[in-house]
Amino acid sequence: MLRLLASTAVIGILAASASLAQTTIRIAHAQPEASPLHAALDHFKTTLEERSEGDFVVEIFAGGQLGSVGEATELVQSGNIQMTTGASVLLSSTVPELGVLDQFLLFEDEEHARGVLDGEAGDRLLGAMEARGLKGIGFLELGFRSFTNSRAPLDSVEAFRGLRLRSADNPIQIKAWRSIGAVPLPLAWGEIYSSLQQGLIDGQESALSSMVVERFYEVQDYVSLTGHIYWPELWFANLDFFNGLDEDQQALLMEVAAETTALQRDLVAAANAETLDQLIAAGLAVNELPADERAQMGATMNAAIEADIRANVGDDLYDAFTAALTQ
Repeated sequence: MLRLLASTAVIGILAASASLAQTTIRIAHAQPEASPLHAALDHFKTTLEERSEGDFVVEIFAGGQLGSVGEATELVQSGNIQMTTGASVLLSSTVPELGVLDQFLLFEDEEHARGVLDGEAGDRLLGAMEARGLKGIGFLELGFRSFTNSRAPLDSVEAFRGLRLRSADNPIQIKAWRSIGAVPLPLAWGEIYSSLQQGLIDGQESALSSMVVERFYEVQDYVSLTGHIYWPELWFANLDFFNGLDEDQQALLMEVAAETTALQRDLVAAANAETLDQLIAAGLAVNELPADERAQMGATMNAAIEADIRANVGDDLYDAFTAALTQ
């Protein structure tokens, strides 16, 4: 609560600097300035300001300056800031329908994931945000997640038994990891490095690019290419703010946002492509989880959480999303 009040106070102080702008968009996000996400949002800022000829002014607060994903989401809902981003798994407590994305091994590759999320299935998830006072802007990309750890190569489902890993603070994810014998510990994103360094956890799972951006390689010994889950980074705005824009402003904002989304995905793909060489150069041992073990992992984890996800999102959405995966 104190942090939220402090964040609100910071915003109040900064408000005077943008008082002459017709429309100010403040965007908070939890990733560092070196991330593809920040680079893409910087493009959004520059492009929107130029094309609007000063009608829009964009301010970006990176690295959790205004709080965690949950706190930034509350700031957007209250209208204190206009936009933020967050991994779908961190937003399902606010928008339960997003929990359909908490399943494992849903997508074959990035192209498959984008095709589903940019289609009717994704539109339905973004639409569900409006009942919570939020306007879905689009699905940015974090990529498929894999593991680093300091204990041993993760080359089988059995290798996860007893592994102390960082988990998102999400009951369904925690239940899924426990189903294969892992020991999930919910930690904020910014706490992962120090927890690895101090030995409080053995490993973490993230997009490959994050392993370099967050310097996890400095305190880990192994990289295991599991590709076990795909989480998009949702980009969303305060609904009243968006509805308060005129049609031309809305159209321009969404046009630039679509370009920004495409750019961010390209930046993530490039960063992930470079990451393995960097991790190997840093001395980490790299292995792949065999396909049969990967399939067993997904089947076990999804079986453990299917009833919970159905209860949260409803059978209709669950079945419709599942059907969209094969269309």
